[in-house]
Amino acid sequence: MYQGLKPEQAAVVQRAADLSRELFAKRAEQHDRTGKFPLENYADLHKAGLLGLTVPKEYGGVGADWVTFALTMLEIAKGCSATALTFNMHAVILDFIAQLGTEEQKRRWFGEVIDRGKLFSSITSEPQASFRHKFVLSTTFAPVEGGFLLSGVKHFGSLGEHASFHFVTALIEGTTTATEGQQSALVPAGSTGISVDRNWDAVGMRATSSDTIKYDKCFVRREDCLGGIAALSTIDITGFALGYSAIYLGIGEAAFDYVLEYAKTQSFGLPEPLSHHPSTQRSLGEMAIAIRAARALLREAAQVKMQGDRRETALAINESKCMSADVGFTVTDRAIRLAGGRGILRKYPLERWHRDAMCGPVMAPANDRCLETAGRILCGLEGKTLEFV
Repeated sequence: MYQGLKPEQAAVVQRAADLSRELFAKRAEQHDRTGKFPLENYADLHKAGLLGLTVPKEYGGVGADWVTFALTMLEIAKGCSATALTFNMHAVILDFIAQLGTEEQKRRWFGEVIDRGKLFSSITSEPQASFRHKFVLSTTFAPVEGGFLLSGVKHFGSLGEHASFHFVTALIEGTTTATEGQQSALVPAGSTGISVDRNWDAVGMRATSSDTIKYDKCFVRREDCLGGIAALSTIDITGFALGYSAIYLGIGEAAFDYVLEYAKTQSFGLPEPLSHHPSTQRSLGEMAIAIRAARALLREAAQVKMQGDRRETALAINESKCMSADVGFTVTDRAIRLAGGRGILRKYPLERWHRDAMCGPVMAPANDRCLETAGRILCGLEGKTLEFV
């Protein structure tokens, strides 16, 4: 998996793998059971110098390339899926700042991460809209002196109240399309007019605090707006999907590693362990092949993204996200079947990994959308992961 990495890349990935194995994995079951956001894990990420994974080096960050980014997310997911999912969102928003921010904004917001360990969340989804189709924004910015009043409701707001800044995209009041009036801003989470409805109660990814967030005439300063009108449509936003691809593959890898050791050591009174049974060998072989193929596509997608071709990047990342999500779901399911009745007991991690993996195919961009986007590109048509009206 890590063949061909430069020493600097490997060191970052190994740092994340050590944290994930030694600390995050030990807390994951309790975070899942209680739904408590993994704040301890973020303190560890900050202490290890990884919170600024996508912050450029000149601003004090790691400055990770996309291959290092993807493999880091994969390793974190092996220990705690919820930490990986929310960290992906934080890290990609920092990349948006790098692409769209002014020099003053970069120094200010990157400093919040590096010096103070602050978290950034992506607050985009809305109850009335779907990423599977053209995305219609209902949230609005009403112009006032010195800025805007933000009003609307967002859901699936991962990190929820634990983030210090919300990346919010809305339409300027009086406009009807993204081209006319789409504006993004980073809103301090402590601003007046923001309330959190703690309603996240899902089958998987339970500790992500993906709550509903309401904005009631929340004042947003003009200097906190990121980019100009429709600026979000001008940059490469595929980092989100690349991270999700790595995360759901990481969940599948964790389940495979676990059930492989299980098969090697469990015999249930028979002369030989499960690994000596042909049916077990076939099942393990199938899982290993699926994981190897998904790994290869993940690495390829990350490398293509680094080359800068937007069309080829969108194609490779949509294909990778779809495949990784399917592999994560399939491998966790097969691992439970191989383990038998013990696989569904909550004191073992397989059922938790399977519940988390269930989120993969519907995580935006949902697999159906990924397939449509890939198909459009292959047909010579325009294909976008996210298309605003």
